[in-house]
Amino acid sequence: MAETERLLEVIRGRNAKTVGLQFPVGLRTKAVELAQDLEAQAGVTCLVSADPSFGACDVADMPVDLIVHLGHAPMPHLRYRKVFFYDLPGPPLTSMDFVDAAEPMLPARVGLVTTTQYRHWLPKIRERLEAKGHVVRIGDPDRRVAYAGQLLGCDYHTATVIEADVDGYLYIGTGDFHPLGVAILIDKPVIIADPERGTARDLKEVRDRVLRQRHAAIARAHDASVFGIIVSKKIGQERLEAAKDLKALAEKHGKQANIFLMDLVAPDLLEGYRVDAWVNTACPRIAIEDVLQYKKPILTPPEFEIVLGERTWDAYALDEIRA
Repeated sequence: MAETERLLEVIRGRNAKTVGLQFPVGLRTKAVELAQDLEAQAGVTCLVSADPSFGACDVADMPVDLIVHLGHAPMPHLRYRKVFFYDLPGPPLTSMDFVDAAEPMLPARVGLVTTTQYRHWLPKIRERLEAKGHVVRIGDPDRRVAYAGQLLGCDYHTATVIEADVDGYLYIGTGDFHPLGVAILIDKPVIIADPERGTARDLKEVRDRVLRQRHAAIARAHDASVFGIIVSKKIGQERLEAAKDLKALAEKHGKQANIFLMDLVAPDLLEGYRVDAWVNTACPRIAIEDVLQYKKPILTPPEFEIVLGERTWDAYALDEIRA
């Protein structure tokens, strides 16, 4: 594997004898081969974390000298111990077909956003669009984001920071969730240019469908009297103080609220508790993407404020973890 040489240098430089490997789901096919290569060439013992890995907010706790976290860029504001991030940028940009497919759908002033996998493509894509007459902006990172133009599932700073300078956005990537956050936060068109399919699409219909789902979740929770407030133990998701504030807010409105501390947030782990609705302070993707998996309504903190009457629906906001 091409990445092995770089990892070997890091392992030897840190004199590690035991190495933990943590992979997102999409890179699990690399796990066995990489572990075997490192053990053979560095004489180390590798432990592969079989737990899900959701991002740089979610670093495994492993009894090793060094954790190699693959597929994600570190969050600059977090202090990691014994962790080396290898974020495996995507392949070289060999075709602009997907960009050309998106170009007719774009406004004159456009913001470029993506995930860490495709960040190295942005300068060439910017040049391509500028050659076609567009004014292109790429937002600078902040304390939670490592690279210009990079989006996280919980942080859209690189989009919001250029909001006044653009009339719409072009997202480079394959999924809906990251650009969906931009579309909900900012009332401007968001176009997805998909490099795997070579196609482009407008996100408006997906945005409208998700907002209808969120409205339904809020409506279902209006009559709830007992709320469970979920707090994650993951290093980049833990918002215990925010949960305490939400609990106090609930009690101010005559509602009962209890805080539930957990690592993996999953529907089956919340079964059996006598609560009417959940409030999720962990990864914002859970309430948005997994809403249909939960038997009880699951809300974001801003949505909980709407239920309590502290915020109007017109002031709906997407949940972000910015601390």
